[in-house]
Amino acid sequence: MQLSEKAAYVKGLIDGLELDPKDKQTKVFRNIADLLCEMAEEIKELEQCYDDVCDQVDGISEDLAGVEDLLCEDDFESISYDDQGSGDDLAYEVSCPTCGKTTYLSEDSLNSGVIKCPCCGEVLELGYVEDELDDTDENDEGEQLASSSD
Repeated sequence: MQLSEKAAYVKGLIDGLELDPKDKQTKVFRNIADLLCEMAEEIKELEQCYDDVCDQVDGISEDLAGVEDLLCEDDFESISYDDQGSGDDLAYEVSCPTCGKTTYLSEDSLNSGVIKCPCCGEVLELGYVEDELDDTDENDEGEQLASSSD
């Protein structure tokens, strides 16, 4: 039995009691029964809206899957970390020269030297150049050179 049917049943039970229409309790019971019927109708309308939204989301999901298929042969991932990375690690941005898509890698993935592009499958050989030399490394080398010349 649906909510609207249950609410109508309760309203019928109250009407079947043949209570005095002037009695305060009778007015309360009838108002409660009317409220139940209105609530049941509102819930029915909300369920219909919910079903419509679910259908629309399913349609969007199917459309998005089609777009993903067009963009990438493999499953599309805009951000991918290696299996060991938790996402808390530093991420490095790498652009694939073949498809142009950007992927984010953890430091461990970057250190491995070779990865596959998640979109086109192209094998990327990674090599990076440090932009700045560490000052402590320069000082250590200078001290070692000075001590070896003595």
